[in-house]
Amino acid sequence: MYQGLVLSLLMGLSLPERPTVIWLQTDWAPHQIVEGPMRGQGTFDVLQQRVTALLPQYSHQDRLISLGRVEVFFQQPRETVCITGSLYTAERASNRYYSLPMAVGPGFSINYVRGSRVAAYVNDSLQIDIKKLVQDEKLLGAYQPNRYYPQVMQPILANTANHLIKTEFTSELNAAALLISKRVDYVVEYPERMQFYQRELQQTAEIESAALQGASADSVSYITCSQTELGKQLIADINQVLPQIWLAPDFKDVLFYWLDDNAKQVLSAKFSEIQQQMAEKNRP
Repeated sequence: MYQGLVLSLLMGLSLPERPTVIWLQTDWAPHQIVEGPMRGQGTFDVLQQRVTALLPQYSHQDRLISLGRVEVFFQQPRETVCITGSLYTAERASNRYYSLPMAVGPGFSINYVRGSRVAAYVNDSLQIDIKKLVQDEKLLGAYQPNRYYPQVMQPILANTANHLIKTEFTSELNAAALLISKRVDYVVEYPERMQFYQRELQQTAEIESAALQGASADSVSYITCSQTELGKQLIADINQVLPQIWLAPDFKDVLFYWLDDNAKQVLSAKFSEIQQQMAEKNRP
């Protein structure tokens, strides 16, 4: 019995320690939901859970930080950190390793209440020409300042004569509530954010979206990790499991859970394109 105990202890001591990976989390619902009844059920929350479950060779830890501190962690890599849902920029690529595509989502869109006057501006491609929309004196729009809007929005934001007001969306000033209460007629925002706001209100009025004409209707996001040796190996391992995740029968439902029907239709082609690419990578 004594010899068996010693042998067990020696075997335990010989096991290599798993490398630790810090997964950064931000309060950016519905991608990452950090409080309330839906905590941990955001789109990126679920995808991260699936990725880490397939990488048991690492010790995974979550760390909640403010959105503004994300870049600091990658610019000063004292430890290996990763984050889900990064958009690609050349600046970020200078201090991070990028995975294969992790998700596809909509770009900034025009959000409005179904059946409202705004719906008349939606074309057959489920897009709206915002240059025409902001000239309608009977309609008032809202947007949140200090965000990276597409180029088609820049001259509109610079023109103070447009019927588009700056508004800081908060938990107290819910963007969906602005629409449903008819304080504004449309909101420039990501569709999934509007759907999250609407579900918080538990309202029956339905909010729809239309893509911005002249801007990309979709955005591909990735997992990014620190440019360390561990980060490099992590991305290689993540790339091995991402095709399997993309081919899961319920993956589309997970990605599209927070989208309205219009946004789902707009994204379907891009989703199928990336899924086909992943299927090819998954072949033996």
